[in-house]
Amino acid sequence: QRMDISLVEQVKEENMKTIYELNSVVRMSFIEMQFIKKEMMNAMYAMDQMMMSNEINMNLAAVTPTVILLYTVRSLFRYFWYALLQIGKSKEETYAEFRKILLNVERLLVMRDCPPSAPPPMHLNECEKDELLDIRTMDDRNVLSADDLGMLMLHIHSCRNMLWQERHRFTTKDVREVAEDLAELAGERGPVSVKQQLQILGRMYRTHAFMKVVSTGIPFDKVIGGPDY
Repeated sequence: QRMDISLVEQVKEENMKTIYELNSVVRMSFIEMQFIKKEMMNAMYAMDQMMMSNEINMNLAAVTPTVILLYTVRSLFRYFWYALLQIGKSKEETYAEFRKILLNVERLLVMRDCPPSAPPPMHLNECEKDELLDIRTMDDRNVLSADDLGMLMLHIHSCRNMLWQERHRFTTKDVREVAEDLAELAGERGPVSVKQQLQILGRMYRTHAFMKVVSTGIPFDKVIGGPDY
């Protein structure tokens, strides 16, 4: 509730005309000070209410420049890291290296997919040659040998390391599905033949977008230096 200070000022002015009313002047001065204090408290309370109502807007206004600055610094850092310093690998380079490892796996499996048996030694007679061929046919189960399996596991280990170290280059779905494909390829989900492993590779090439090579639009004869007409 507001108070009219004009009456206090009027009484104070009248009392200041004579020295005998000094006590009344002092009392009026204290009343004025209390009034000023009351008005200041009301003003500060109103400012506090305004600040509280705009607190969310002020916080957003304070955070927005920081977010923009951090995004700009991150973009510049990635630019200098990949483009200028050539320290890290870009997404395309990561995908290309992953495809290269699987290409080596495919080469290994293709060469071990039902290869012809070595010819028997020349010093054996016909009966011994036939027996040796029968033994080789019975032992041939179209699976990798211990050495080839070790080489396959090295390639799979390289793929898993890349999938973990460069996981920010892949989506969560790709990481989960590729990890499952690699487990099947390594025989961790059950015994697999070479033909089945080749089918798993083919499925990986079909289902994962990052394993598909995007055409550059450059004619092949220009790349290999075709004849000029």
